[in-house]
Amino acid sequence: MTISRVVLAITLVVVAGFGSGCNILGPSACTLLPCTGLVVEVTGAPDLTPVTVVLTAPDGSTRSETCTGATGTCPVSFHDFTPASVTIRVLAGTQITEETRQPMYEVTRPNGSGCPPVCRNARVTVAL
Repeated sequence: MTISRVVLAITLVVVAGFGSGCNILGPSACTLLPCTGLVVEVTGAPDLTPVTVVLTAPDGSTRSETCTGATGTCPVSFHDFTPASVTIRVLAGTQITEETRQPMYEVTRPNGSGCPPVCRNARVTVAL
C-alpha cells in the first residue's frame, strides 16, 4: 500500500501544478509584445517635414501623434485607440487632408495563444 500512496501523492502534486497555472514542464511560450492598435500610414509625406496625424472617434475622443523626419512614408501607431469609425486629419506643413474610415480590425494574441494581451489591430493608409 505504500506504493499506491506514493503514486497518489505524485499524482496530486502534478494535478495541483497544472491546476495552479504553473508551467511545470518548462518555461512559458509567452513573450512581451504589445498591441499595435490602429496604425495610420501616411504616404506622400514631404521630406523632413513633421507630419501630425489627428484621429477623432464618433464619440468626440481624439488622439494625435507627430512623425518627424519622414521621407515619403510616415507610420503612426495608436496603441490604445481602436474606434469602429475614425476621422483622420493629416497635417504636414501647408498640406492638410481629412478622411473618415472604418478600420478592419484583426484580433490577435501577439504573445501566444494563451497569453495576454488580446489585441485589435488595423492599418489604414492615407495619401497626403
